[in-house]
Amino acid sequence: MARVDYIQTNFTAGEISPRLLGRVDVARFKNGLKTCLNAIPQVHGGAKRAPGSRFAAETKDSTKAARLIPFIFNRSQAFVIEFGDLYVRFYTTTGQILNTGTPVEVASPYTEAQLDDIHYVQSADTMFLFHPSHPVYRLVRYSNTVWKLSAVPWQVEPSEEKGDKPATTLTLSAASVGTGRTATAAAACFEASDVGRQITSGAGLATITAYTSTTVVTVTIVDAFASAGPIASQSWTLTESPKTTLTPSAKDPEGASITLTAGAAAFKNSAQVTDIGKFVEINDGLVEITAFTSSTVVTGTIRTVLNSTTAAQSGGWALRSKVWNATDGYPRCGTLFEQRLICAGSSGYPQTLWGSRTGEYYNFSEGVDDSDGFSFTIASDQINPIEHLASTRILLPMTYGGEFSMMGGNDSPITPTNVQIRSQTAYGVATTRPVRVANEIIFVTRGGERVRALGYRADIDSFNSPDVSVLSEHIPRGGIYEMAFAQEPDQVVWMVRGDGVLATMSIDRDQDVIGWARRTTDGLFESVASIPNGDEDQVWVVVKRTIDGSDVRYVEYFDSDLNTDSAVTGTIGGAGTDTWSGLDHLEGETVDVVADGVVMPQQIVTSGAITIPRAANAVEIGLHYESEIETLEPEVQAPNGTSAGAAMSIHEATVRFYLTQGATVQGETLPFRQFGSGILNAAVEPFTGDKKVSMLGDNKTIVIQQTQPLPWQVLAVIMKVSANG
Repeated sequence: MARVDYIQTNFTAGEISPRLLGRVDVARFKNGLKTCLNAIPQVHGGAKRAPGSRFAAETKDSTKAARLIPFIFNRSQAFVIEFGDLYVRFYTTTGQILNTGTPVEVASPYTEAQLDDIHYVQSADTMFLFHPSHPVYRLVRYSNTVWKLSAVPWQVEPSEEKGDKPATTLTLSAASVGTGRTATAAAACFEASDVGRQITSGAGLATITAYTSTTVVTVTIVDAFASAGPIASQSWTLTESPKTTLTPSAKDPEGASITLTAGAAAFKNSAQVTDIGKFVEINDGLVEITAFTSSTVVTGTIRTVLNSTTAAQSGGWALRSKVWNATDGYPRCGTLFEQRLICAGSSGYPQTLWGSRTGEYYNFSEGVDDSDGFSFTIASDQINPIEHLASTRILLPMTYGGEFSMMGGNDSPITPTNVQIRSQTAYGVATTRPVRVANEIIFVTRGGERVRALGYRADIDSFNSPDVSVLSEHIPRGGIYEMAFAQEPDQVVWMVRGDGVLATMSIDRDQDVIGWARRTTDGLFESVASIPNGDEDQVWVVVKRTIDGSDVRYVEYFDSDLNTDSAVTGTIGGAGTDTWSGLDHLEGETVDVVADGVVMPQQIVTSGAITIPRAANAVEIGLHYESEIETLEPEVQAPNGTSAGAAMSIHEATVRFYLTQGATVQGETLPFRQFGSGILNAAVEPFTGDKKVSMLGDNKTIVIQQTQPLPWQVLAVIMKVSANG
């Protein structure tokens, strides 16, 4: 048997997948751990006890799920928003916002089932909210206690000359190709100016050749229909725009009310088809129809000034319908890029992006000038909805089938006439909202169980998406449903896993650090968000717990000064007290108690209070959790190669701690208190230095734990290893 010293000073690879325990050839194997539970790998090496959580409030309805979304005005004014079933509540960095003792709340259109599909982007005190089943909403903060959530009052919405889908059935005299066929609607939906327009349904196509009445037209069938009908309401389309002249009464100014007069019956306003709310594109301008006078005259508001009042000929003007509606759906995501609001991915237009006018977030009027709005559709061999829009130095549309880049040519901004859309990688994204870390976009792949980092690589002049979960593939298994990034004091991506465990990924690509770990609690984590709080970032969670036999949902936030969960703290002057209240949210639960820095016996909360053995001036009271790391089997250099599989034992270990107040090694409690006069009731001084443990037996790994609600950080483990050969 040969004896060697083996030192592990770096845990930056975090918890290694069990499937990789044989890959001792991997360079980062030496930096990994077999277990990293309730501990955070540090970028500079070592692992630190994960912070405890502070109780903020119970959600409005604990029987239903809630989601947290950050609202960040600046580093000193940041909020967390609790989205629940048809409501919104608000929190600052210190707790829930109240108005005369009542939580500030506004009504919301989003049901519990829709919360996970909410996307958002923020500009100063306004947040835009996206959901494929709802119009785009905006949340505006007027003060900490005054908020408003309402549909966005668009100046000009995106539109398209897509014709009408009449809300009535249609019957053809014959479904086969031929001339002289009649098309009969069950209710009025035709006008004389429809001659020349087309009727489509499925693969069927017919051109209207003559007008008989508002319910009957003559058509030539170019492509056969599946049947003569009746074709169901809104499942057939009257394409293009009316075929007649149109004259505007004025050309400007923007916002003015004018009349539009058609040379023949062209406009409709009935239960089957209405033109109110549509746009008329005429003489290089845009008019929104606001009122119906007759089939030849409507009133409208100028949205983009016209160049003249000359009558537009048939085919020289277009009737455009809004593309965001209940039938075609609404944008599922959006972002701010180059002073534009970019929206994308409705159900009817899954691969289309719409950009507002430069500096005018509410105006999507299109044109050819550089500042005009635009719409672009990603061309690919599959129809994969745009799930997310990420902004770095360029715009990154991310779809279920792959990741794209979008930029202007020659390093210029995107304009209606200058855009390049290119496929970059083909992994596909899940619905989980990505986060930006430095110059990379961290995203969950469409399978939900792998995490990749999308970033530009100069050596290949393209984007690349390496798998950052490959060494710890078991941790995201089961699905990652939400992510939040906290940059300070440690760069950590926090992720909600499908089973209620929080996965953490310490990341610093410049230092080649990617360290995964798990954070558990007495309950299930369901949502996570991060906001700045002074010089640090504050991570908030929704936790489902079972308290006194009932399920509840709490909003809590992690605090590096705490070592218990759902904790409360209290201070009192003078001689102190042995009775502490304010624990109604932990009724009936066994809690840890730290009084004046000293760990006290666990207590059971009764009537919202506990009594401790002696009076104290300051306490922390909360639910118990333990931190644990377990080293990997040492890979000792041997003359014949690897030591893997060799008979091995660790007969002595030295653990290097930093500001630690308690620990166990292989289940053995280490002494941290220095005995002396009058110190037994005083807090243990934080210890920095080495602790030696001997007689470890035939173990090939070392388990280091913190079983007390006290600080704990391991910097290195030095082992004396005996191995045959």
